[in-house]
Amino acid sequence: MHQGEEERGGIHQPFYDTWVADFMLRQDAGRFMLGKYLSDKKIPWQRRRRLGMAVAGNTLTASFLTKIGKMQSAGCRLCRIAREARGESTDGLADETHGHINSAGCEEMATTVTAAHHSIWRHLYDSMHAAQKPKSKLKFVTLDKESNMSTLWRREEFLRICSKDDLAEKAQDIEVTIPVKKSQEARDNFDPESFFVNRFWGRRSDGFAINKALKIVYILEFKRSTDRGERWLEVKDKEANE
Repeated sequence: MHQGEEERGGIHQPFYDTWVADFMLRQDAGRFMLGKYLSDKKIPWQRRRRLGMAVAGNTLTASFLTKIGKMQSAGCRLCRIAREARGESTDGLADETHGHINSAGCEEMATTVTAAHHSIWRHLYDSMHAAQKPKSKLKFVTLDKESNMSTLWRREEFLRICSKDDLAEKAQDIEVTIPVKKSQEARDNFDPESFFVNRFWGRRSDGFAINKALKIVYILEFKRSTDRGERWLEVKDKEANE
């Protein structure tokens, strides 16, 4: 055991000598694939360099450049461009981090990032479907577009699992335990009698699989996220269940 192990490995001090070592040596996280990519001489150096910088946390974003004294503001330059194009105020810009500009939270990159998300998910979805064994009881539901729960429960294959009324009753019991965001209150004219059920019916997921024999619907969510922090999975799981 490392000396002072109870104090190391948190957000203030790396467990090993550096944060990069912590990232690369994390157990059961498929780091060998990352190492294989970074050492593959057939892959252009520029691509491997960008990935290495992302892992090390020194991508040349406004946040990093401000940290090393090369810029005065960490505000996202892409969000600034988007707001200026719309004639809106540029106050309160989000910090321009590697994670931010690769997320739909970046106002200028949202369309591109969303398209990338859907493209990667379609590949994963098709791969899972193709990898099914012949005796599998799961049926992956084909979606022409991202559908909400209300439109899905008009389909016969979902109605055979349970009725819409029964689902609404059970869903409300769960929805009332999930905090209501201020933006939701303002947008949806918060009314406890109808809000929670309506929020459930409006929920959208990336994909669904059905086990008809057990009458189970599996809701599939795909999250693209940096995993440099130890709590990244916990954070993304919380977001998926909001």
